[in-house]
Amino acid sequence: MMTIVALMSSLSAFSQNRVAITQNRYALNGDSVYVDLKIELNNAEVSPRAFVLLTPVIQTENKTLELPAVMINGKNRHKTYLRMVSMGREPEGVESVISVDDKDAQQPRYYSVAVPYEEWMEDADFAIREDQCDCNGPLVKMSFNLITGKMQNQNPIIEPELNFAASFIKPQPEPVKHRSETGKAYLDFTIGKSNLDPVLKNNASELSRIGSMIMKVKNDPSVTITRVIIDGWASPDGASNTNLTLSEKRAAALKDYVSTTYDLDRHLIKVTGHGEDWKMMEKLVASLNVAWKEQALEIIRSKDDLDTRERNLKVLQGGAVWKELTANVLTKLRRSDYELQYTVIPFTVAEGKNKLETNPSLLSLNEMYLIAQTYPVGSKEFQRVFEIAVKTFPDDMTANFNAAATALEKGDLEAAVKYMDKVYSNEPHWENNMGIIAAMQRRYDIASVHFAKAAIGNIPEAFKNLEEMNKVKQQALKIQKDTNTLSKI
Repeated sequence: MMTIVALMSSLSAFSQNRVAITQNRYALNGDSVYVDLKIELNNAEVSPRAFVLLTPVIQTENKTLELPAVMINGKNRHKTYLRMVSMGREPEGVESVISVDDKDAQQPRYYSVAVPYEEWMEDADFAIREDQCDCNGPLVKMSFNLITGKMQNQNPIIEPELNFAASFIKPQPEPVKHRSETGKAYLDFTIGKSNLDPVLKNNASELSRIGSMIMKVKNDPSVTITRVIIDGWASPDGASNTNLTLSEKRAAALKDYVSTTYDLDRHLIKVTGHGEDWKMMEKLVASLNVAWKEQALEIIRSKDDLDTRERNLKVLQGGAVWKELTANVLTKLRRSDYELQYTVIPFTVAEGKNKLETNPSLLSLNEMYLIAQTYPVGSKEFQRVFEIAVKTFPDDMTANFNAAATALEKGDLEAAVKYMDKVYSNEPHWENNMGIIAAMQRRYDIASVHFAKAAIGNIPEAFKNLEEMNKVKQQALKIQKDTNTLSKI
């Protein structure tokens, strides 16, 4: 392994066919030290198996702070890196990874990092440590253009106040609002029987939960029940054919009970008996912390018929395993899964506001959006609607996008990034909000690119945000002017 420490130099004239690192900033601002770099590959030759690790450092004779590194991978090396990442072995301390094989590899990359200022940094130097292996072909040619090795103090400079406008997306209306409620009923039956006794053991409590769900839906005039699905399951205790029939009959007994007790049309209730639930048994056993787990799982996952698997489990460790399974697992397999499906009528905005407080799941995202429009943009009421929407529809991309926009309006960068991680798009609205995130991270060049793309898509907020970026440019020119004046003095 060869290591080179590159200090301040000026090699820009030799950057063609070399990886070029240009330092744009090394400065104290507020209570943080900021480092900005520009990385360009310039068609540099990187052997397929080779890699380069570039680690910016702030250092004195006695102390060194390593900043997050940049890794440049050859074609084959990057495939190895991706395999390492998939196995959870991603290298520590790496800020970004560049593959020379990527279609945008030749585009400039921008590196920005901020670290808390400490007194020892006052006299520290900035450097870039270069690590690359010479066993995978020729070393990659490098050039470094570090405008300063000493930290600049930018604290006297007051940055402009920036006010960005986030974009919101209007969700599409739902032609028919389909909703459902689900649950699991662990009902007790006499061994080998399918007659449902409402007062046997814990049955009253289980049936009460089902009844509460049905009545809540049935008593709502805005709701129409369209289907009730009951899936019966049994434990692998006894002959599998017998258990299949038993699961069907017990599920049918529950159908008879809810149909009669709650006056439900029997034709709306679909019943299926599935017999022994070996998949759930496998899942439950896999979650146990017991010495015999792997032996039991091997039997459960075997290709043997169901009755043979049961017999093998019963003799495992002289019957001790089956005893524990009977006490802790089998009871969870004897159940009826149920789903109550229904449709919901459309709501006016006034009706929707009431439902937003009592049962927001009955609203569509479009109805929530229309409610939000009745409040001033950016107000607490406006933001709260979108926060309720994403809690109600946590996996919906539009709900997450608008929640991210709300977080940006509040200046909550962490929340905005969390929500945007669930949004997969390059639409103009997305470009605008990603631009705000980049600007809040002080990656102004990247922010400008996002805003420009959003403006091409005629997003009104993007034009305002580009005006805000002009403040940044004007401030940069002022800084440059002040710096030139000081240098003349």
